[in-house]
Amino acid sequence: MVTAGTAAARPARGPVDPKTPSIPQRYLDQQISWAPCAFDAAIKASYPQAPTTNCAKVKVPMDWANPNAHPDVEVAIAYSKATGTSKGLMTTNPGGPGGAGLRLSAALGTEKPQLFSDFDLLGFDPRGFGASTPLRCVTTAEKLNALPTTPDYKERTAQTHKVEVAEAKLYAEACAAEEFGQFVSSQQTVYDMEFLRALFKARQLNFIGYSYGTWLGGWYADAYPQRVGRFVIDSNMDWTHTQWENVNFDPFSGQRRRDTQFFPWIGRHADQIQGLGATPAQVKAKYNQIRAGVIKLVKANRSDVQGVDLDGKIYSVIYGNVRFIRGTMDVLVHDEFVKDPPASKKIEAKHIDRAWARLAPELQAFDTIAAIRARYNVTVAATAVETMAASSDSVRTLLADARADARTMAAGEPLLLPPVGTTVRCNDTAWNKDPRFYLKEADKMAKKYDFFGYMNGVPMCAFWPYKPQDRKLDLTGSPRLLMVQGELDPATAYEGALRTHRDTSKATRFVAIDDEGQHGQYVGSASACAEAIGDTFVFTGELPARNKICGTTPLPAELTVYPVNGPLDGNAVHLPKSRSTPQKVTPFLQQVLDTVAAGTLR
Repeated sequence: MVTAGTAAARPARGPVDPKTPSIPQRYLDQQISWAPCAFDAAIKASYPQAPTTNCAKVKVPMDWANPNAHPDVEVAIAYSKATGTSKGLMTTNPGGPGGAGLRLSAALGTEKPQLFSDFDLLGFDPRGFGASTPLRCVTTAEKLNALPTTPDYKERTAQTHKVEVAEAKLYAEACAAEEFGQFVSSQQTVYDMEFLRALFKARQLNFIGYSYGTWLGGWYADAYPQRVGRFVIDSNMDWTHTQWENVNFDPFSGQRRRDTQFFPWIGRHADQIQGLGATPAQVKAKYNQIRAGVIKLVKANRSDVQGVDLDGKIYSVIYGNVRFIRGTMDVLVHDEFVKDPPASKKIEAKHIDRAWARLAPELQAFDTIAAIRARYNVTVAATAVETMAASSDSVRTLLADARADARTMAAGEPLLLPPVGTTVRCNDTAWNKDPRFYLKEADKMAKKYDFFGYMNGVPMCAFWPYKPQDRKLDLTGSPRLLMVQGELDPATAYEGALRTHRDTSKATRFVAIDDEGQHGQYVGSASACAEAIGDTFVFTGELPARNKICGTTPLPAELTVYPVNGPLDGNAVHLPKSRSTPQKVTPFLQQVLDTVAAGTLR
């Protein structure tokens, strides 16, 4: 693996850009049936002056390189006309891979109404996910029931290794079972984006992308540099490198956010949070004690709740500063569960109510007990969207749920697993095909990063049967993209984002936010500086003359920004080889962001 440097330092051998396909006229001429989106009323409730957002589905080739070789698939889109003089077409992506983006463009408009007036807004669900033609991951109840189990993936034993290999192999087989699986990729989605630009007869495409959306934006800019308008790519993946290298950043970036911001924040609020400790060390010890209690119950067959459930919830919830309260509730809820494990073996309403009582009213004001109940699926009042936004799941929890369903099914009966964004990762770049490589890496990471090091395990990509649809990213001919990056981002490591900027320095401008760990910065940012830079670029086209470091605002219920000695201070993690209230966003946008965060480990 190359270290940070210029693209010229790369080995000559590597991925080659695929040939750019033409768009058959029949797709541009198709009849489109529009109707107001189901979420249009929610948009107007947040911003009554919003234009009507209409939804439709459009046909695209399953494989843009061979449009006649397979049945067409559909991409779900949402569109609104600018209320003022349009500066062009603006689309977005919330991350993932696999994050449903149909609502995102309009959701950003509810927070920043000038988007409604200045741009024709286009939202879309990427192929394979959301309301677009779904990726079908097909297996059987018999295969699911035959999977081995482990009480704790964090225990790096021979049994855990056996489980990880078996689960990865099964999920790869399931998602590759139908022909569509090989075409649920970034490159095909980039071609879909270009088709949508052409369909709406826009000269260029403007774009705001978060997390995996930065990967998608970088790939589009590399494929269609002449079509690039104003691109803001926020919370950047290391999109000039491989998907595996990005996944392998997660243990250190996730633990850094937890240990340098989340746990210290809990400790500073010990007078408002009962029983978790007053120092980061005490909070960490309590967390580990609670998690160990969960595992003890699992081993005694008294709990369906697993340690991976707690870790996964915390990892995804610390994406947002305002969700520190929700993460604190997760720790408290599991503490109450360990103290009083029920016959149901599941977290119940009583655990949530007791945990809620351990928060001071000032902290309760940042969330609702109804949302926490929906998070743990102990209420019938929440809508499906509310439950999805509040919940949190990973490939492992998806498999656990599927196994529970499979117990009541006949052997050999087809069973659909939920589609996972890992499919996109498998299709995008080359992966090592030896599962022992990943087992060794996870064992090493589990020791080095005790919170999240074990979570990577063996990816289904080790067993993926298709060749990657890769490209070499250099952004030749592209205008500058605006990269925005928090120093302590848990999901897209600062070090990786900086490396990508250095690889593409002639085509990117880099804005860093010191002492900030939120995942997703532009629009409703904790940093007024970053927000202003983004606004100036989006609405006027003007970029800062040079790279810039911005400051940020305090975490929830605090008056001061507590500095962290992180990579902006010269303490970067070496990349592996190969009382002030933060700015709140509209409820509609927050729900969209929460939904994406909840599925981050798929």
